[in-house]
Amino acid sequence: MIFYTIFALVFGVIVYIWYNARKALSYWSDRNVPVLKPKFPLGNLGEVGKKHIGDVFGDAYLKLKGKEPFAGFYMLMSPVVVPLDLDFIKDILIKDFQYFADRKIFYNEKDDPLSAHLFAIRGEKWRRFRQQLTPTFTSGKMKMMFPLVIGQAKNLQKYIDKHINESYMELKNVCIRFTADVIGISAFGLECRALLDEDSEILKVGKHFFSFNTFVKQVKFFFSMVCEDWARKLGLRFNHPEMEEFFMRVIKETVRQREAGIIDRNDFMKHLMEIKNSSKEDGVLSNLTFNELAAQAFIIFFAGFETSSTTMEWTLCHFALYPEIQERARQEVRDVMKKYNGELTYEAVQEFTYLRQCIDETLRIYPPGVLLFRLSVENYRVPNTDLIIEKGTQVLIPVMGIHMNPDIYPNPHVFDPDRFTSDNSNNRHPMAYLPFGDGPRNCIGKRFALIQVTVGLAYILNYFKFTMNSKTKLPLEIDPTDIPLHVKGGAWFNVEKLE
Repeated sequence: MIFYTIFALVFGVIVYIWYNARKALSYWSDRNVPVLKPKFPLGNLGEVGKKHIGDVFGDAYLKLKGKEPFAGFYMLMSPVVVPLDLDFIKDILIKDFQYFADRKIFYNEKDDPLSAHLFAIRGEKWRRFRQQLTPTFTSGKMKMMFPLVIGQAKNLQKYIDKHINESYMELKNVCIRFTADVIGISAFGLECRALLDEDSEILKVGKHFFSFNTFVKQVKFFFSMVCEDWARKLGLRFNHPEMEEFFMRVIKETVRQREAGIIDRNDFMKHLMEIKNSSKEDGVLSNLTFNELAAQAFIIFFAGFETSSTTMEWTLCHFALYPEIQERARQEVRDVMKKYNGELTYEAVQEFTYLRQCIDETLRIYPPGVLLFRLSVENYRVPNTDLIIEKGTQVLIPVMGIHMNPDIYPNPHVFDPDRFTSDNSNNRHPMAYLPFGDGPRNCIGKRFALIQVTVGLAYILNYFKFTMNSKTKLPLEIDPTDIPLHVKGGAWFNVEKLE
């Protein structure tokens, strides 16, 4: 009798799970939305790990494009919108932004305070912070911080000089040291000394920020995406305690020094503190706390140095693979610097037309944000259809897929900077190139990122010539286990000093 009871209970649970899974995974087909066949329990995520998540969504986009304004996708059992039409993407990001103003990025202010940053927060709090922080990244502010970037570029040159006699060099390591030092000194007045100290503390704790190549972290990530309320109730957190302790300590000390008048710099931290102090005086941002200040500083710092160094790494890879492109970029750098008496000035950087095309082409093939995250905050009727995107549905724009669409970019796997001449760029749909997103929720640090990448590459080109070392596995592949787009197995270079 007990056996039959247990059997009936188990059978009932299995039927219940099967019924609900079948119902969940028929969400899009019931609405006649194109979708690749999902499989229980991963939905359409079965190839994540074998392929980078950007490629998984990109492949779905390339297979389904041209049929409807958007396709369906399943992250586990959760339905996700994948826009296919560029005009529809423009509606989401710009025209109808009010319907898609938030991102479904997990944050947990209580248990993981540094996670409540500008990239993740929502609603009115995001609007207030975005409005207050935007003036930090104007061209005028960038020009004032430019000498600090040049100072670190000179340290970059010295670092490569110091290691040039080694049989080969991994420039990923070099680039990440440079961008960590740049963002540290320019944004916070923080001496990271990554180019001067081989065992810099910032590099040790920084490894925790983008380290998603463990099974536990990947499970946590997808669980938080589809079961956000439960994740928050369970106190789920992503930031490593060592990293949080380091960053909170550094920010507290920086704030103490600024308030004591020991240091006064016109940088990102100064602007954050002005916002914090204004809340005490006139009620603006009255809920701003130290944790909120630290969270905004945190995302600018870690996102800024990792994404920029990755862009530098991939650009250098293609310079090594295409020596004629490397030489053309080098000649431009030298010609422009000669015009400015051999100096790399803020005005000179604006004249690097071809180098900027090379960076743009790198960002096309290897965009730091392979997906743009949006969340429908209200029911939304898709223009010219009867389709409704329901409130609370996640929208993931497949940037990598769009950038690799042969209908937009012929021979998309070929590195061709001439795709980004002014004529070619102006003749493309504005949503065909989205390395920094677009609309009110685009990347706030875009201007600063491009400056530090351009300066770093210009210094390397001017002083060094490099080729690919045989230790590098060719053809180059993306490491599918990392969120940032790193070279699988690493990229190793032979470096030669130029006169």
